[in-house]
Amino acid sequence: MPLAKEEGLGVISYNPLAGGLLTGKHILAEGPTSGTRFTLGAAAERYQDRYWHDREFNTVEALRTVADLAGFSLTTLAVAWVLSNPIITAPIIGASRPQQLADNLKAVELKLDDSLKQKLDDLTAEYRRGDSLR
Repeated sequence: MPLAKEEGLGVISYNPLAGGLLTGKHILAEGPTSGTRFTLGAAAERYQDRYWHDREFNTVEALRTVADLAGFSLTTLAVAWVLSNPIITAPIIGASRPQQLADNLKAVELKLDDSLKQKLDDLTAEYRRGDSLR
């Protein structure tokens, strides 16, 4: 990211909703929701290995609380947070049905205030260090 900023490169972020985890539809104790990236195809195991852990679900719950207090869906808030980074050109969203686009598209118009952005930055700091912690 610092290199992209320094060189004026565009950055297209992949997986801003963590394979759907940041939609809030998954429940750890119930297992992956059928028909999602966590259950379909060759990538299902990789998604589960990467995201299906207590730490991630605890973070989702903390983010859900912030989203509720701010009056936005978790999906909208997550995509808006990605878009709030001036380095990001665009996020790659993975809607599989037209109705899933609504919350994603609302994020384009949402301007996060500094306090809200800081809360999100604080809650996600450990994830932005890269894969070395996994």
